[in-house]
Amino acid sequence: MKIGDSRVVIMFITGLVMGAASLLLSLTVPQVAGAASAEGKQAFQKLVEAVKKEGQLDLPTGTLAEKGAKEMTEAFKRRFGLTINVASTTGTMESQEFNKAVAETKGGIPPTYDLLDGSAENVLNLIDAGGAEPIANWEILLAEIVPEAYLVRHGVSPGPLAGYGFVWSTRTLALLFNPKLISERELPRTWKEKGDPKYKGAFSVPPWISAATMGILSYNKDEWLDIIRAVGRNKRDVLTYDAGVQLMMLGELRFLYGNAGQFFEHKLRDPNAPIGMTFFSDITTVRQVMYVVRKGARHPNAAKLFTLWASSAEAGRIFDKDSSIENVVLGKGATTEKIVAVLKERNIKPLSWFDNSQTLEKLRWFETKEGRDYARALATAQREGK
Repeated sequence: MKIGDSRVVIMFITGLVMGAASLLLSLTVPQVAGAASAEGKQAFQKLVEAVKKEGQLDLPTGTLAEKGAKEMTEAFKRRFGLTINVASTTGTMESQEFNKAVAETKGGIPPTYDLLDGSAENVLNLIDAGGAEPIANWEILLAEIVPEAYLVRHGVSPGPLAGYGFVWSTRTLALLFNPKLISERELPRTWKEKGDPKYKGAFSVPPWISAATMGILSYNKDEWLDIIRAVGRNKRDVLTYDAGVQLMMLGELRFLYGNAGQFFEHKLRDPNAPIGMTFFSDITTVRQVMYVVRKGARHPNAAKLFTLWASSAEAGRIFDKDSSIENVVLGKGATTEKIVAVLKERNIKPLSWFDNSQTLEKLRWFETKEGRDYARALATAQREGK
């Protein structure tokens, strides 16, 4: 599935062109019945019967706590009248599971799980490796099972991922800050301002460059690399988002770039938690998080039904309640609606690798030698300021 592949071109024509608008479109689309049909009802009934015969589903639920995972699996079974055994494994690591899935595919080893969840980039890599199974008739099934997701289907399952990956959550990146140490007015308004020497030692950067790579969606590569070098010179520590937020609330950092959902998660625990949230005006990114069915899954029908259902508002409410998880594609849920309200108020449209063919081509560029060299340069710039 490289750029230029006729299948990808067809997918772009039919859906990817709508990707960017789909992120926020759901907020303005009236809630009407989906395109359910007799064909859809028949396909749905056939799928449910096949799931009942399989009697089992093996899935990782690394994002959810044990209580949330149990509530999710029980809601799934209740929705479709199932008595199957759902074996959910909490505490899994996304990168490790996808790397293992690619290795299993290349080695001809049966998959550990019936499906996986992770970023759209990881899903695309799994598709490229031949380790993902598409859901046949996915549009008519989605219309029957999750009509609200069908309304924004080109955002739920965009472009080259159509029929394979289905969005159940998103990760919108925001500027998180300690209002006791710095006011919103004093914060940098852009990535470029973040490199101003006056912010030296004020923030942390993550040990990964997923956010940094997306800067080329708005800046030319040379300018962006210079911006990240300046950011790297100013940073105080290299920390995960969670560790950085903890230090920030303890007063060790003034701000950092992290997941918007962290703001709501901490405010839910403690309304007086010293954390605020805003967004950069030059580039705000969103990454789609998807479920994808494994090629050769032991229980493929159960995996397909769960993958489609996970894109629903019903599932989203569980994810939100458990971990303040957002889904700006679907646009439903307390956390989601608050994030989108701020974005609309600031006239900010989040950018994604899967907005259109041009943005995807930029993602694919990182697969080239030039792109890999650039990624290494970004990592050095962010970590060392060089």
